[in-house]
Amino acid sequence: MLAEKPIRPMQASLLWLGILVSSVVVAQEPLHEVITHGGLERQFIAHVPQNLPPRNAGLVIAMHGYGSSAENIMGYSGLNALADQHGYIVAYPQGTQDQQGNAFFNVGYAFHSDSAVDDVGYIRALVARLVESYQIDPRRVYATGMSNGGDMSYLLACKAADVFRAIAPVAGTMMQATADNCAPSAPMPVLALNGTADNVTRYDGDYTNEEGWGAYISVSDVIDLWVRHARAQAQPPEVLNYPSDQSITLVEYTAEGGSPEIILYQVEDGGHDWPGARFAWWDLRRLLSVYAMGFGEHRSFDTSAYILEFFNKNK
Repeated sequence: MLAEKPIRPMQASLLWLGILVSSVVVAQEPLHEVITHGGLERQFIAHVPQNLPPRNAGLVIAMHGYGSSAENIMGYSGLNALADQHGYIVAYPQGTQDQQGNAFFNVGYAFHSDSAVDDVGYIRALVARLVESYQIDPRRVYATGMSNGGDMSYLLACKAADVFRAIAPVAGTMMQATADNCAPSAPMPVLALNGTADNVTRYDGDYTNEEGWGAYISVSDVIDLWVRHARAQAQPPEVLNYPSDQSITLVEYTAEGGSPEIILYQVEDGGHDWPGARFAWWDLRRLLSVYAMGFGEHRSFDTSAYILEFFNKNK
């Protein structure tokens, strides 16, 4: 039974990460709201900039990792400040709790096989509510997320390409079943960031379910899937070097006419990380999370800024 399933080491690390970043401070008071979907009351946080454009604002859906929370990703991503600069609303949906009491988005993990939670439907309903409530351009709706939230971004691209203009998964992957059945209604621009030494989301995938999450494909196969849908061509790779951090290999694939664009930032020897996560360098939480899984290790690359730049290009 699911309730009797022990927490695996990598799941425990993710729960530890949720504790580590839980007290990150967010300057502006966000809106905490509830929406009912599928018979469940679903919580979310919305950041609405004070200087929001009177019309045609963008919307970013940012989703937390397994065992984490909307508050956590809002804190370490720093997306609110960037949204203020670029005229976006950012919504942070909260996952439901599984039988172990851990927050999750239902992307098809093996130990969630009994779950009937429809997170694709929930996110669709959340977007519809926000578009109706604010002057959001429905052609400027985007998804991003960390780990489980990154997996959810891919699932939304497969099943809700009519809603989302582009996605930016961080440390995410696609379950084998999701990849096998992915049939997006339109080509999808993708910005992906993965570390080659990630000990949670394996860069080479886990085709035989050794870790217990369920079978999932490699980062290379994920990118190939979206490249095929986009009919894009590879550009020469570029290596970004940093004096005190791992190098990052940038691989771009561009379709005829320049869009959609598939971009992979491959962090060499990088862990389960959101590079540029908002921590002070001396913060004990950061040091412990770096030790546990490499989260907070790379300080030179601002993931959130690159994500917003990517979304700005895909209007």
